[in-house]
Amino acid sequence: MEGKEYNDWEQFGNRVKNARNSIGMTVENLADKSNKTENFIQRIESGKKKYSIHTLYQFCKSMKVSADDLLMGGKVEIKEYKDREIIENLLNNCDEKQLKIIKEVLIAICPNFDDLKK
Repeated sequence: MEGKEYNDWEQFGNRVKNARNSIGMTVENLADKSNKTENFIQRIESGKKKYSIHTLYQFCKSMKVSADDLLMGGKVEIKEYKDREIIENLLNNCDEKQLKIIKEVLIAICPNFDDLKK
């Protein structure tokens, strides 16, 4: 790729979509976190829209993935993620305050979680 312009837009879009899905992030969430519109994200993910370095940075920061992985491929696997994997990824990216809120929500919606209140 040396000396040539980057033109792997479709694959980049696939990698963005897969990275987003792998952490259970919706298009709406990524749009909010990166200050973009949902339409903009969808056009990038479909390979129809080019992006700036700033957008790449915002995506990396929002999804906690490296620019190399999005641009060239790498750690971001292309696969279907099970609900448990998505939940684990989400939990791994939460701080203590967020985890406490999640625990309270689970206690509220799951009657068998009453023992966790202790």
